[in-house]
Amino acid sequence: MDLKLQQHIESEINIKLNRNLRFNWQAVGGGSINTTHKISSENFNYFVKTNTTSVFKNGFKEEVLGLQFLKKQDTIVPKIIIEGIFNNHIYLVLAWIDEGDKTVQFWKNFAFQLANLHQHSSEQFGLEYPNYMGELLQKNAFYNDFFTFFIENRLKPQVKLAFNKGLIQTKELSHFENLYKQLPSLFPIEKPSAVHGDLWSGNFICSLNNKAVFIDPAVYYGHREIDLAMSTLFGGFSLEFYNAYQEILPLEKGFKSRKDIYNLYPLLIHLNLFGRSYFRSIETIVSKF
Repeated sequence: MDLKLQQHIESEINIKLNRNLRFNWQAVGGGSINTTHKISSENFNYFVKTNTTSVFKNGFKEEVLGLQFLKKQDTIVPKIIIEGIFNNHIYLVLAWIDEGDKTVQFWKNFAFQLANLHQHSSEQFGLEYPNYMGELLQKNAFYNDFFTFFIENRLKPQVKLAFNKGLIQTKELSHFENLYKQLPSLFPIEKPSAVHGDLWSGNFICSLNNKAVFIDPAVYYGHREIDLAMSTLFGGFSLEFYNAYQEILPLEKGFKSRKDIYNLYPLLIHLNLFGRSYFRSIETIVSKF
């Protein structure tokens, strides 16, 4: 951890609090992209993530906007303390969330919270600004239908990047082109829903009061099934969660056959960020088309 950056962050927090605290810094897990710490002083506990402007040129501004977006939809998110840029370093300080046990009641509460988020709507699919999925830029240009939004803003940019990197070949491009033609008949027609956008098991916290705290968003107005689909990747959620969601806001029949199509997007993201180990999963899905 850069000492000058650490001192700057502590100074900015003290200005915010009108205090003169000295913090203990403890490295914690927080993903593969950012450096993350828990910092503590007296009764003040915060989560700090840092990176550089070479990764996120605007700092963590898009993440702050995403958290604010979710909060406006009555979704629980950590309190934002400060965000900024220091030299070529970027930082975001959030309130620390103590974790509770993931009980059956927690999963039911989480399903209710997500269904509530999904019931916030917009006239079009998209968002006023681009943001990030991992460290890759996520386009959010507005479209009137989800299949066009998904093709133009989600699949095509990542497929192009993967092809240019030599991670997929012409054969896969042909499969994707065939998929694009079939998408209009595959997705259920629904109004745009506010979505978290990157909802896997690492992007929520079970709080001590049995509620989910949403973190690391990649928000936009999209198809609500995309959150449910991504939740099944990398371990998945509890069965109680899916049963409760289905009772609150039922999905149209055939979701199990659609979820792999939605998950092409995060799988392509991982292919482009982490390499060929994700190729087989993508090939298995697109080879059906």
